[in-house]
Amino acid sequence: MLTSKIMAHRGLSSLAPENSLSALKKAAEEGCQWVEIDAVACGDGTIVMWHDNSVDRCSDGTGLLSDHNATSITALDCGAWFSDLFQGEKMATIEEAIVLIQSLGLGLNLEFKLYENSPEKVVAPVLALLQKHWEDLDKLIISSFDQAALEYCHNHQPELQLGKLYDEIPENWFAQMQSINAVSCHCNYKLLQKVQVEAIKAAGYEVYCYTPNDPELVKAHWGWGVDAIITDYPQRYNHV
Repeated sequence: MLTSKIMAHRGLSSLAPENSLSALKKAAEEGCQWVEIDAVACGDGTIVMWHDNSVDRCSDGTGLLSDHNATSITALDCGAWFSDLFQGEKMATIEEAIVLIQSLGLGLNLEFKLYENSPEKVVAPVLALLQKHWEDLDKLIISSFDQAALEYCHNHQPELQLGKLYDEIPENWFAQMQSINAVSCHCNYKLLQKVQVEAIKAAGYEVYCYTPNDPELVKAHWGWGVDAIITDYPQRYNHV
């Protein structure tokens, strides 16, 4: 379970390029205790810290991530789009990210994004890396919108803490979370309702909401029982 009420979304993504090693370092520098990052597969199976299924938005390249491999991603500039200060930032592999996060002493919420891939292609190699590098399972939560990814984790490493991601919480949320022995429900703060928080908490789960970048937006949510916020601007929540 979380030891902090605030989690830095894709690293400290308001001060450095999202899902970059710089964003992870910046989170540690600013005193964040937990970070959230994404894991996605390139075409050759290389797993990278990246959110989209294309490279268009956060690099100087174009095309689907599935068209890239371990060699081609090294040619991409993944920092200049954010600021000249980060020109030359490279796309990080998920192993580089895990090793850095571990060395920084941060907690990790690792989100799997399957897109068109199978859990065997995306999840399996990352679980192997976590077994190799990660030391404290209390400081690790695996989350995903993809039920198949979470089921794979539950079936192969049942000791992992799992968080089910939703945009709008469906009626069958309890069955989905119970089937993977989840510890937390991660949901869109804009669509979250007080009665849902109360029901989820009553069932024994924690509730994290994403991605409110102004503390005023979730002033009421704390009173509902929300346990933590995932935000691009953790520095704005210093009073929490």
